[in-house]
Amino acid sequence: MVAFPSFCSGIAIAVAAGQNAAAGSAGGGTGISSIRALRSILASVIFVALTAAPAYAWHGSGSITALAIDPQTPSTLYAGTHDRGVFKSTDGGATWSATSLTNMWVTALAIDPVTPSTIHAGVLWSWDSRWYGGGVFKSTDGGATWNSTTNIEVADLVIDPQTPTTIYARTPYPGAYKSMDGGATWVIMNLPSDAQALAIDPQTPTTLYVGVDTRFSEDFEPVLYGGGVYKSSDGGVSWSLIGLELVSVGSLTSDPQTSTTLYAGGYKSTDGGVTWSSIDHALIAIDPRTPTTLYAGTLSGVDKSIDGGATWFAVNTNLVDTLLAYGVDPVVWPLVIDPQTTTILYTGTKLGVFKTTDGGAYWTPTGLIQHSPLTSVAVNPSSVTEGNPSTGTVVLNAPAPVGGVTVALQSNDLSVATVPASLTVPAGASSANFTISTGAANVPKGVTISAAFDDATRSVILVVTPATIFCCVNLTQFSVIGGTPSTGWVILSDAAPEGGVTVALSSSNPAVATVPVSVTVPAGDTGANFTVSTSVVAASTSVTISGTYSGVTRSAVLTVVPAAALSSLSLSSTATGGTSLAGELMLNATAPAGGAVVTLSSSNPAVAAVPASVTVPAGATSATFTASTVTCTSGSVTISGTYGGATRSAELTVMAAQDSITIQAADYFANKRELRVAAKSTSSTATLQVYVTSTTELIGTLRNPGDGRYSGQFTWPANPQNITVRSSLCGSATKAVTSK
Repeated sequence: MVAFPSFCSGIAIAVAAGQNAAAGSAGGGTGISSIRALRSILASVIFVALTAAPAYAWHGSGSITALAIDPQTPSTLYAGTHDRGVFKSTDGGATWSATSLTNMWVTALAIDPVTPSTIHAGVLWSWDSRWYGGGVFKSTDGGATWNSTTNIEVADLVIDPQTPTTIYARTPYPGAYKSMDGGATWVIMNLPSDAQALAIDPQTPTTLYVGVDTRFSEDFEPVLYGGGVYKSSDGGVSWSLIGLELVSVGSLTSDPQTSTTLYAGGYKSTDGGVTWSSIDHALIAIDPRTPTTLYAGTLSGVDKSIDGGATWFAVNTNLVDTLLAYGVDPVVWPLVIDPQTTTILYTGTKLGVFKTTDGGAYWTPTGLIQHSPLTSVAVNPSSVTEGNPSTGTVVLNAPAPVGGVTVALQSNDLSVATVPASLTVPAGASSANFTISTGAANVPKGVTISAAFDDATRSVILVVTPATIFCCVNLTQFSVIGGTPSTGWVILSDAAPEGGVTVALSSSNPAVATVPVSVTVPAGDTGANFTVSTSVVAASTSVTISGTYSGVTRSAVLTVVPAAALSSLSLSSTATGGTSLAGELMLNATAPAGGAVVTLSSSNPAVAAVPASVTVPAGATSATFTASTVTCTSGSVTISGTYGGATRSAELTVMAAQDSITIQAADYFANKRELRVAAKSTSSTATLQVYVTSTTELIGTLRNPGDGRYSGQFTWPANPQNITVRSSLCGSATKAVTSK
């Protein structure tokens, strides 16, 4: 059961209907690198019991962006947030307190393993007026006080586990800085371009790794380049590529026991980066005592492997369900392991910090959880007749604290339904009711009733129906061919009383569509039909058919169309030989049952051909067809269609797409019976073939290296004397063969 903190009491927050809260973006963590993509998931609300009260004194985003554990006293841990700075727990997450580093977007946390009261915090951005931008902040008293050591914006922090005064800070631009005196001074490092992840070998800390992003060149035809894993054996002075070139590597983790085992952006190497294999998971945390046990934060919770990444399974019990219950994405990014009891893990989410004590089998929220207790709003009944009330109920996920919880209420249509401005759920209660008053509704209306508290808005629809019994006019066919009838209906919302109900009928254009003067709904029935008679029309005409009863008029629109005939044929006016293009046929009315078969023809099928016919489906007014042009031909063609006594045409000009061919060499070596040919085309994508000019016999196809230069060597029994090179793009050239 959650106990809401006193600062929640009596707060009334007005939120516009339909508005919803969104948690902040993710950042980096100490167990795994920062995640680069999030997705939104809408989940139904369920009841969740939390184990401790929120520590946030201000309702911010709630996103946890970094986590770190004291290696000597693992019950002490630190959490960096997207907008609230750093929080600390000394009892394994049961309770938390804010440190003096507040209003910061913390992306990384690093604890001095020798002196754990020294903590470094990497900050990407500050909302605190005392500091501008980001930086590296240092505390030497367990987070009680902090000092800025540099104002660079930080994405990653790495600390030398053997010489903790050596610290590396990667920026998001990219770039990196190094300090060898505990952050007192910093020097810029020579980092590979587009570096986006940084890791250190815990066994040999002068060995560093960076993961590099890929890019596309700015050429006319962009080429992928970059990416991969780079290694430095001299503390970042020099770097060399060791693998995964052309792969974007956004995360890096080194096995704490076996330095040659690396995890990089979804790949694993067991030979120091010489070879790599895919493991399909990128954000890896390694069990320091059993390194074959891995955990990975994903977009849908936590996955676990017990065989070094060969296979994976989800470990999300009570984690994903809790997040979805609050309408929060089940995204996990910071993930850290207790170094002494490795079945204890902590993970950061957009809701707060979760903990497992059994290797991920079951997760519970820690005391660092931030979200509104408002879970739902309901109405009963969900549909009322105008003038009658409905009862609304707001529900919390746990009893309200002393002073109660005040929830803001709102209706999106005050002319139909009104609610009080707010409702207080009394202390100790988890729900409360309010009255919804309704007014006049000419037609059934859905009114959105909303309840808001903190960062959550919940909504429900109340349907208010009119008391008038005349509901609507309907038609069995809303479009008919002139001269054919349609059937109309008048519909009541309840059974007609004794003596029936007589509804007056009218047509907005009696020359096109006529109706009886009235129709009577018999007593006990809820509807009656009538006939709408139509006349032949030359063009499509819309007629409004109306019924009136007790001052209420309802209408429906009937469209009367002429008998279908072909009205147009459209086609692109030009095309290149060898290509296909789409044409469209239009009727002046919908096609009858069975469809309308339009006859097609081409004035010159040798240049452009069309199918013999195309069918416009029943009820449709258009259809498409394909005109196919012949390769290496040109000329003008008339494409025609005929239906319903009407013929429509379109002119098409076909142009041959001919490249230019040059034969640079044609040599015949009689002693080898070998013909060598070199040629050029103005197109680098054409296929060039060599023929004997006199007989048109095919000799062979030239090789195409892709730059417009072609060549080939062919075994041929005799000097062909003269050859012709023909292109698939219609160009050709002829050249006499030189005997060698």
